[in-house]
Amino acid sequence: MGVEANYLLIWIIYLIAGAIFYGVFWIVTKFNKAKWTSFSLRAAAAAIILTPWYANIQGETMAPALMVMALDLITIGGEAVPRSAIPLVLGIIASQIVVAIVYFIQKIRAEAVSPKFKFSDKNG
Repeated sequence: MGVEANYLLIWIIYLIAGAIFYGVFWIVTKFNKAKWTSFSLRAAAAAIILTPWYANIQGETMAPALMVMALDLITIGGEAVPRSAIPLVLGIIASQIVVAIVYFIQKIRAEAVSPKFKFSDKNG
C-alpha cells in the first residue's frame, strides 16, 4: 500500500509541476503574428510533459517518457534510449498532426467570417 501511495503522490506532484511549467510556457509562447509557431511549440511541450512510458522492462509502472529516457541513458546506456524515445517522438508527431488540423480549421473559419471586401469610410 505504501508503494502505491508514493507512486500516486509522485505522479500528482509531477503533474502539478508540469501544469505550472506549461502555464508559464503558454504565456511565453503567446505570439500575435506567428500563430502556427505558438500552437506547435505548445503542443510539443504538452507531448513531452504528458507522454508516459513503462519505467522498467517488466512494464508494471509508468513514468514520464522523458525521465525514463534520461535515466535509461544514465544507468543502462545509449542502447536503451530508443525504448522510451520512440513513444516520445510518436507523441510529438501526433501532437503536431493535431495542431495542423486545428490550425487550418481555425484559419478556414476565420476566412469565412471575415468580409471579402473592405468598406472605406472615406468619400471619394
